[in-house]
Amino acid sequence: MTTTTTEPDDERRALWQRLSMLQGPGELRAALLALVRTQGSGRELQAWREHTQGVASAEVISNDIRALGADARLPWFEVLADRLKRHTAADRHGVVEAARKVMAADGKVRPQDRLLWLALRHRLGESGVPNVSGPSENDLTQLGADDAQAIASFTAYLARLVPEPSDEMGVGLLGQRWYAGVINRCLSSDRRPPCNPPDADAMVRALRHLQELPWMLRPLLARAWVEVAVLAGADVRLHYTASDALRLSCRLLESPMPPALVGRYIELDVLP
Repeated sequence: MTTTTTEPDDERRALWQRLSMLQGPGELRAALLALVRTQGSGRELQAWREHTQGVASAEVISNDIRALGADARLPWFEVLADRLKRHTAADRHGVVEAARKVMAADGKVRPQDRLLWLALRHRLGESGVPNVSGPSENDLTQLGADDAQAIASFTAYLARLVPEPSDEMGVGLLGQRWYAGVINRCLSSDRRPPCNPPDADAMVRALRHLQELPWMLRPLLARAWVEVAVLAGADVRLHYTASDALRLSCRLLESPMPPALVGRYIELDVLP
């Protein structure tokens, strides 16, 4: 395995061993809800406790999740969600609904929360499967107006998080530059709208449209997102909120992650 974390190997090995043993629906529920809740939010913590009542090891699991490094949280999120897929539809749906309530418990649903929740639904089979057919085109600039608008809309949403999260309600200067770099690379000159982040419903519509792009085009879009982000953050390392947003987006599009993004995370050598 490879890792960038600074945790001592023995401690990390013991932590991963404990997480590797989580298999039951209650344990997986506690772990996944701990992974989606905002650290430091008392209301979300209270909601997490309400939705994990009856799970004897819930607090221990929560402490283990909190101890994970930023480079390990999403890999474990994916492994644990895949394990939950082996359980009943009721178990899966219950976790998706509980995650939504935990995230909204403090009245603040952050842009990254929506991506994480959509990724959880997608991972658990609660949403549609992306199209895997279609023509083998390999030029994003030749797409029609509707496809171009979907790329612009979803990219504008990500611009609130990439190459670093914005403290503003909209998109910061770095996000504006990143958006422009992606759009200039992906869309023809007559289809480059300004950066206008969509609301939640419009973002989901754009995502669904992107999931229907031909299978060869989705990796091109993912590569543009990541490569422009790396260039935009050349003087500083890409923020993990940005990396997470890009990884979640690749997963939602069923697209391979570009190497620069893969290298941001540990590789887990645990069985699913």
